[in-house]
Amino acid sequence: MSARTTRMSIDVPLKDHKRIKVLAAAEGATLREFVIECIHERIYPEKRPNKKTIKAMEDARKGKTVKAEDFDDLCKHLGI
Repeated sequence: MSARTTRMSIDVPLKDHKRIKVLAAAEGATLREFVIECIHERIYPEKRPNKKTIKAMEDARKGKTVKAEDFDDLCKHLGI
């Protein structure tokens, strides 16, 4: 533990505690590492994609892709 940590104590039902320990062991992680990983996204929210990026991801999932002969042709299709 680094010098800049604090102890946190929570009460969880025994059944949940056992399940958390099994899940942590299955990932090869300590209980602490597993819990921190589970809540990490809420503690440090990551950037969300903008509308243009979301549309591009949806198009890619649907198979709507740009076909290009080479890099220059791709840039032309993309308008860059």
